[in-house]
Amino acid sequence: MTSLNHSDNISENHIVIKEAENTEAVIHNKSNQKDTNIAILAETLFLANLLLFPVVPFLILLYLFRKYRSKQDSIAYNHIRQTFIASILAGIFIVIIAAIFYFFSSTSSAITWTIIITYLTCIHSAFVMLGIFGLSKAMTGQTVKFPLIS
Repeated sequence: MTSLNHSDNISENHIVIKEAENTEAVIHNKSNQKDTNIAILAETLFLANLLLFPVVPFLILLYLFRKYRSKQDSIAYNHIRQTFIASILAGIFIVIIAAIFYFFSSTSSAITWTIIITYLTCIHSAFVMLGIFGLSKAMTGQTVKFPLIS
């Protein structure tokens, strides 16, 4: 009879341990899902900054970058950091370099406008492709490292 009680006690402890492990796994999965959702949001904001309307998504990325700065080992911070840096570089490459082309060339020349439009199309498309790549990585819960940016 004592072995039955001891066996029951071990079985009950085993169930309690399993329930605790399951609870920890659920909490961990919810945390990972939240990080994944924030990573998806960051990539979506990056694409919105490039494709829909600039500045407002960039300001939201800046807010997220400051908010998640303390969680540098999370998937969310990885995507936020990559998209924030890529947004700054996209702004530099698209606006500033195009303005330099415009001001240091003869603006009435057809070749100048051809170069500017070709440059903007190529650079903009490259950043959009990086955003799509990052979004696909965020949707699968993986970290991303943009080439030449990180």
